[in-house]
Amino acid sequence: MENELAIALIGAGSALTGAVIGGTAAVVAASKTARSAYLGSLESLRRTAQREVYAELLKAAHAFEAGTGAVLESAGILLDGLVSEQEGLPRRHSSSERSAFRRAISSAADPEPVAAAARQVELEGPSRVAAAARNVRAAAQQLSTTLNSIEDADEGLRPATSADLPREHFELLKSAISTFAETARKHLNHR
Repeated sequence: MENELAIALIGAGSALTGAVIGGTAAVVAASKTARSAYLGSLESLRRTAQREVYAELLKAAHAFEAGTGAVLESAGILLDGLVSEQEGLPRRHSSSERSAFRRAISSAADPEPVAAAARQVELEGPSRVAAAARNVRAAAQQLSTTLNSIEDADEGLRPATSADLPREHFELLKSAISTFAETARKHLNHR
């Protein structure tokens, strides 16, 4: 009977040890699964937020690009008029036409929507996407400054800018937007 009791106690102890080990393993596995599911949903939410602010920057940048692209010809006309005037030649466009060109340029050359969207991207990151967003913001600001300097020069406030500068800064903006879009796409598609 003693042997049977010892065998029963050993069996019960082994069963209890097995149950504890199995239970612990199940709890650890469940904890890891829950943590993975939780972190996965957080990552999904973060990527969704990033995608939204990236899209907002692209929307603002493309609107700025379209608006400034539409006034490049007007900027060229104002610059040509300034050059003609400096050479002592009469301007080909009336004062009211030049005023309309200046209003169109001033309206199109507001970089603030691009800057605001770029700041949101900088908050969401990561650093390489934030850097590309800063480049878009800087290019928009540079183009805005260039276009507004034409407007100011036409009003006699500053010297005229180079005739090629607005087009060059416009091309830099387009390049910065393209680089941002590619950088953002790579980040969002990376796992």
